[in-house]
Amino acid sequence: MSTVMTKVLRADAAGPAMQRFSEMAIIGSAGLLPASLIAPDGSALQKASDTALGIALCLHSHIHINSVLSDYVPKSVLGATRFGALGVTGIAILGLTKLNLAGPGLTPTVKKLWTAPPAQ
Repeated sequence: MSTVMTKVLRADAAGPAMQRFSEMAIIGSAGLLPASLIAPDGSALQKASDTALGIALCLHSHIHINSVLSDYVPKSVLGATRFGALGVTGIAILGLTKLNLAGPGLTPTVKKLWTAPPAQ
Protein backbone atom coordinates (compact mmCIF):
# COMPACT_ATOMS: atom_id res chain seq x y z
CA MET A 1 0.00 0.00 0.00
CA SER A 2 1.30 3.45 -0.84
CA THR A 3 2.49 5.84 1.83
CA VAL A 4 -0.24 8.34 1.02
CA MET A 5 -2.97 5.71 1.32
CA THR A 6 -1.51 4.53 4.62
CA LYS A 7 -1.60 8.09 5.95
CA VAL A 8 -5.20 8.49 4.85
CA LEU A 9 -6.30 5.20 6.39
CA ARG A 10 -4.32 5.76 9.60
CA ALA A 11 -5.02 9.48 9.78
CA ASP A 12 -4.81 9.56 13.55
CA ALA A 13 -1.24 8.20 13.51
CA ALA A 14 -0.02 9.88 10.32
CA GLY A 15 2.10 12.39 12.18
CA PRO A 16 2.01 16.05 13.04
CA ALA A 17 1.32 17.19 9.48
CA MET A 18 -2.07 15.43 9.46
CA GLN A 19 -2.96 16.81 12.90
CA ARG A 20 -1.95 20.29 11.72
CA PHE A 21 -4.15 19.86 8.65
CA SER A 22 -7.07 18.96 10.92
CA GLU A 23 -6.45 22.04 13.06
CA MET A 24 -6.27 24.27 9.99
CA ALA A 25 -9.52 22.78 8.66
CA ILE A 26 -11.33 23.83 11.83
CA ILE A 27 -9.67 27.25 11.97
CA GLY A 28 -10.58 27.75 8.31
CA SER A 29 -14.14 26.72 9.08
CA ALA A 30 -14.31 29.51 11.64
CA GLY A 31 -13.83 31.94 8.75
CA LEU A 32 -15.91 30.06 6.21
CA LEU A 33 -19.01 29.80 8.37
CA PRO A 34 -19.58 33.56 8.74
CA ALA A 35 -18.84 34.04 5.03
CA SER A 36 -21.48 31.46 4.18
CA LEU A 37 -24.02 33.01 6.51
CA ILE A 38 -23.69 36.60 5.28
CA ALA A 39 -23.38 35.80 1.57
CA PRO A 40 -26.61 36.05 -0.45
CA ASP A 41 -28.26 32.67 -1.06
CA GLY A 42 -27.02 31.10 -4.28
CA SER A 43 -24.10 33.51 -4.71
CA ALA A 44 -20.69 32.33 -5.88
CA LEU A 45 -19.19 33.26 -2.50
CA GLN A 46 -21.73 31.13 -0.67
CA LYS A 47 -21.25 28.17 -3.02
CA ALA A 48 -17.47 28.36 -2.67
CA SER A 49 -17.51 28.72 1.10
CA ASP A 50 -20.16 26.00 1.52
CA THR A 51 -18.15 23.61 -0.65
CA ALA A 52 -14.92 24.32 1.24
CA LEU A 53 -16.75 24.03 4.56
CA GLY A 54 -18.28 20.68 3.61
CA ILE A 55 -14.92 19.24 2.58
CA ALA A 56 -13.06 20.65 5.59
CA LEU A 57 -15.57 19.29 8.09
CA CYS A 58 -15.58 15.84 6.45
CA LEU A 59 -11.78 15.61 6.45
CA HIS A 60 -11.56 16.84 10.05
CA SER A 61 -14.12 14.22 11.06
CA HIS A 62 -12.26 11.49 9.18
CA ILE A 63 -9.00 12.25 10.93
CA HIS A 64 -10.57 12.21 14.37
CA ILE A 65 -12.88 9.25 13.88
CA ASN A 66 -9.71 7.27 13.22
CA SER A 67 -8.60 8.15 16.75
CA VAL A 68 -11.84 6.71 18.09
CA LEU A 69 -11.39 3.58 15.96
CA SER A 70 -7.83 3.11 17.22
CA ASP A 71 -9.01 3.32 20.82
CA TYR A 72 -12.15 1.18 20.70
CA VAL A 73 -12.06 -1.24 17.75
CA PRO A 74 -10.31 -4.62 18.17
CA LYS A 75 -7.07 -4.93 16.17
CA SER A 76 -8.46 -7.90 14.24
CA VAL A 77 -11.06 -5.74 12.46
CA LEU A 78 -9.36 -2.34 12.64
CA GLY A 79 -8.19 -2.36 9.01
CA ALA A 80 -11.65 -3.13 7.63
CA THR A 81 -13.19 -0.54 9.92
CA ARG A 82 -10.74 2.11 8.70
CA PHE A 83 -11.69 1.31 5.08
CA GLY A 84 -15.35 1.69 6.10
CA ALA A 85 -14.64 5.07 7.67
CA LEU A 86 -12.84 6.15 4.50
CA GLY A 87 -15.87 5.07 2.46
CA VAL A 88 -18.25 7.04 4.68
CA THR A 89 -15.98 10.10 4.44
CA GLY A 90 -15.91 9.81 0.65
CA ILE A 91 -19.69 9.47 0.43
CA ALA A 92 -20.16 12.45 2.77
CA ILE A 93 -17.81 14.60 0.68
CA LEU A 94 -19.59 13.62 -2.54
CA GLY A 95 -23.04 14.20 -1.03
CA LEU A 96 -22.18 17.59 0.42
CA THR A 97 -20.45 18.63 -2.80
CA LYS A 98 -23.57 17.68 -4.78
CA LEU A 99 -25.75 19.57 -2.29
CA ASN A 100 -23.52 22.63 -2.63
CA LEU A 101 -23.08 22.64 -6.40
CA ALA A 102 -26.37 21.20 -7.69
CA GLY A 103 -28.70 21.95 -4.80
CA PRO A 104 -29.46 24.85 -2.51
CA GLY A 105 -26.18 24.59 -0.60
CA LEU A 106 -25.16 23.64 2.92
CA THR A 107 -25.97 26.97 4.58
CA PRO A 108 -29.50 27.40 3.16
CA THR A 109 -30.26 23.77 4.01
CA VAL A 110 -29.16 24.24 7.63
CA LYS A 111 -31.00 27.59 7.83
CA LYS A 112 -34.24 25.75 6.94
CA LEU A 113 -33.96 23.86 10.23
CA TRP A 114 -34.66 27.14 12.06
CA THR A 115 -37.29 28.45 9.67
CA ALA A 116 -40.94 27.96 10.51
CA PRO A 117 -42.87 26.02 7.89
CA PRO A 118 -45.28 28.10 5.80
CA ALA A 119 -48.78 28.38 7.21
CA GLN A 120 -51.40 26.38 5.39
